[in-house]
Formats: sequence, C-alpha cells, structure tokens
Amino acid sequence: MKIEPIIYDTTREIYSVEDKLSIASIFLFCWKLGNKTLSELLYTDNHKKFIDNLIQKYSEYDIDLTVRLDDKNVNNSFYKTIEKVKKKYDDNGYLEALFNKDEFAIVIEEIVNYNFDKFEFKKIINNINKQLRLF
Repeated sequence: MKIEPIIYDTTREIYSVEDKLSIASIFLFCWKLGNKTLSELLYTDNHKKFIDNLIQKYSEYDIDLTVRLDDKNVNNSFYKTIEKVKKKYDDNGYLEALFNKDEFAIVIEEIVNYNFDKFEFKKIINNINKQLRLF
C-alpha cells in the first residue's frame, strides 16, 4: 500500500507530524495484518472501538496505534483518508464484501492466505502429477 500520497493529500489541515504519522501507522499496520483487518478499519461503524481493540490486542508490542479522533482536524483527516483508501484500494468492493462476510470473499481470502507446509505441498504436487499423467 502506498499511503504517502494519500496522507499528504488528506491531512493538509493537520499541523502535527505525530498526528499525520498516527493516521498513516494505523492504515499500514492494518494493511500488514491482512485484508480482514484492513476491511474492518475501512468499513466499521465504530472506529474508536476498533482502534481500542487493536491497541489492547497488540499491547505487548511496542507500537502506538492511537489516533486522536477527539480532535476535529484529525477526525476529519482520518475519515478523508478512509474514503481515499476505499476509492484507491477497494475499487472492486472486495474488502467491503469481506467485511460484510460475503461467502465468496471469505473463501477467496482463505485460499489466498492458506499456509502450505512443505510436506503437505509436496503431497498436493504429487497428487496433481498423478492426475495429469496421460497414460
């Protein structure tokens, strides 16, 4: 995710670099956690609760995920950033479908994020090779 141009554009009304970085950090962190978490960030109705849950869940790590949503300018910039990220990175609606627990989107997400261990992967490849033999 290339968040810098979006942050540059959506946080012009914020003067504090820390506030700009806090918005960028939450987006990058959720993106790195995966599509499910990113979809929750983009489409949840209660962002304060979502961020508080993330902070609590990852409290053992040394990362500050707080966003000062009580500040008017930060709040406006945060929601502008959400809209821009939706427009740029969810133009096909996949993240929204994932958030709404669309069965097809969930299956695609599970397939994409499935971790094959080496033994299982070799077993699958061997089965495919057997099925593809022509004699």
